[in-house]
Amino acid sequence: MHVSRHAEGGGYIGCYTRDEATAKFGLDPARDLKKQKTINLHLENSADAVAEIRRKTEAIRQYFHATFELFERVFEPMNCDDAYTVQPIHKLRHPMIFYLGHTATFYINKLALGGMTTRINPKYEEQFAIGVDEMSWDDLNTDHYDWPAVADVWRYRALVRERIDSMFGKFQLHLPLTFPEATVDNDHSFFWTVMMGIEHERIHIETASVHLRELPMKYVRKSPFWAPCPETDGKPPEENRLIEFGGAAAVAVGRRHDDPAWGWDCDYSDRVTHEVAPFKASEFLVCNADFFKFVQDGGYTTERYWDEEGWKWVSWKKPQHPWFWVKDEAAPDTYKLRVQTEEIALPWDWPCEVNHLEAHAYCQWLSEKKGKKLRLPTEAEWLHMHDVCIGAENHWNVKAPGNVNFTPGWASSCSVSKFKQGKLYDVSGNAWQHTETPVYPFKGFAPHPYYDDFSMPTFDGQHRQMKGGCWVSTGNEATRDARFAFRRHFFQCIAIRFIEGGDVDEMSVMKDVLGLDPQVDLAAQRAFQDPPASVAVVPHQAFGKTVAELAKAAFAQFCPAAPTKRAMDVFCGGGRCSFELTTTFDEVIGIDFSARTLQAPFAMRERGLAAYSVVVDAASGKREAVVAEGKDFDFGAPERREKAFFYQSDPANLHAHLKNFSLIVAFNLLEASTSYDPATIAAHVFGRLNAGGMYFLCEPKERSNAATLSNEDVVAQLVGAGATLKTPLTDIALYMAETKDGGAVVPFQYAIFTK
Repeated sequence: MHVSRHAEGGGYIGCYTRDEATAKFGLDPARDLKKQKTINLHLENSADAVAEIRRKTEAIRQYFHATFELFERVFEPMNCDDAYTVQPIHKLRHPMIFYLGHTATFYINKLALGGMTTRINPKYEEQFAIGVDEMSWDDLNTDHYDWPAVADVWRYRALVRERIDSMFGKFQLHLPLTFPEATVDNDHSFFWTVMMGIEHERIHIETASVHLRELPMKYVRKSPFWAPCPETDGKPPEENRLIEFGGAAAVAVGRRHDDPAWGWDCDYSDRVTHEVAPFKASEFLVCNADFFKFVQDGGYTTERYWDEEGWKWVSWKKPQHPWFWVKDEAAPDTYKLRVQTEEIALPWDWPCEVNHLEAHAYCQWLSEKKGKKLRLPTEAEWLHMHDVCIGAENHWNVKAPGNVNFTPGWASSCSVSKFKQGKLYDVSGNAWQHTETPVYPFKGFAPHPYYDDFSMPTFDGQHRQMKGGCWVSTGNEATRDARFAFRRHFFQCIAIRFIEGGDVDEMSVMKDVLGLDPQVDLAAQRAFQDPPASVAVVPHQAFGKTVAELAKAAFAQFCPAAPTKRAMDVFCGGGRCSFELTTTFDEVIGIDFSARTLQAPFAMRERGLAAYSVVVDAASGKREAVVAEGKDFDFGAPERREKAFFYQSDPANLHAHLKNFSLIVAFNLLEASTSYDPATIAAHVFGRLNAGGMYFLCEPKERSNAATLSNEDVVAQLVGAGATLKTPLTDIALYMAETKDGGAVVPFQYAIFTK
């Protein structure tokens, strides 16, 4: 293994040349990275099942390597190491070095979580774990990251590639491989998880390509692999006609559970149908020439075209044109377009790439100009267009239907009038299409246990779906039933198709989220709801407040000289203990293994409100919505609740910046943990405590998992790690809600240590 440099002296392009990888891994020497298809996971030849399984095992292995290589080609045009660590200009995402490590650590983290492999570099596997969408639990604070050397990350990628390749001979593929059977045993788990890693990396081929496009020009060189479409001087369509989709239609929504294409958890449904009323759709995606009319007409400075969120964004960012347009300094009245590694004269007939806020404003402006009610399509309307124009299948028989999956070979959009699909152009490909529909769970939604926070955190009403894929969408991304979404201000290769149709209320689908994740709802209920009057527990309050009060009192007793600058609440759940600690500490960090659980505490921190549901009838499972308001709590003032911060992290492998704490509260840490190595947690967390600080341990008195360390074992482990036991295990009763009016008083034990 070696690390190759460009002749110019900077910018790593991989640890193996193409020929070296071919020889080492037994790869197809004629492989075309731009002509790959996701694997059909059904048994297509039952007459010779053994040979079919052998062939598809090898196909998945080849697909893994092709994906690994294609992702690394994104970094090929970067001409120096500084290009990897420069912060994106919008500061919404990590620098490129994060993505270089992220997709590799994903394979190891998920396989380790499933008990199928061990870690390669624990530091990397926490540092590169999360931070893709500027979600509440993603840690984008640049002060928290000391990025490793670029060459070291490339070496790590090589080790991961070797590890995954070596594992193919240890597990047996079973077909069909479907979502319901994804984790029935290690054989199923391995192949499903590897496919998850592959499709995850293919998502980031696209997201990283956008970051490449956003890098300052001084950091990139032209690359034939990333050359744009050469057809840049085409004539825009004279008219973007509205094409009729008449008659009510029943549209199948969601991916079948037995679909041959691999899917993310939010894709699957019980194959319900949505009734779609007649509508008309624009024949083409909105091209740059048409959007320029909006710019010229003062679209960015006219408030009535923008909704509340959009106008706040305009007032803050003060945009004057779409994100990827570049003012031509030599000709002030003209524009260039930034493509992957160069700036070209703005092709007026290419789709105009904008965020969702801009797309909504354009439809409002165009409605006013045409005297019609125009809007973005719904998810169901787009599916209907797909079924009519392309077909209802997820797999392409021969090749992609348009400018998608690198099919033409170039690396950019092209004319909106080049690829006709039925009676419309670019239903699939060229650029994604904004929709009115937020991403939401279908009936029967179940998160995958190895990635339980892929979709759940986006079911917040703030992430809008995009459909159809773009030129760089590969794998399962641009299949019919793929469901991806971004926050409305995010930039990606997304364009506009407008619809003339009836009024829609797509936010109404969010009602289906009520009770979707009982575990998360229960964590929020236990955090913010006091016990019913009928429950005899002292003190009569939420357990998070009781634990915080005990910890604060003990800290005052045993650590009177310790600073009150920083505390950590490990397995913070709904966040109540974290918030209560802000009455004493300047900064409180709440962490949890799953980002799902952090939705309620972050909502409380950010908006002073946390919505969840409670069971009102145990027999029927009926639920009602509840909203906890910050004003009803001692910590509710913004200056108090904003002292609490929440991050996703594995307590057995904490982020490097989670250190230097005067107080650590470890509540239900071992019982609740789904970490890959729970036996190491207590000592690892204790290591993040400052000298002179206090560690507050609180665990159930009786374990439901016999394999988990006993409380006495944990105490002994902490003492062995250098902790001084101040208060031995002491019994305490805490109330754990189960329904609105019922629950259980559970015996816990706590112990107090200093360092």
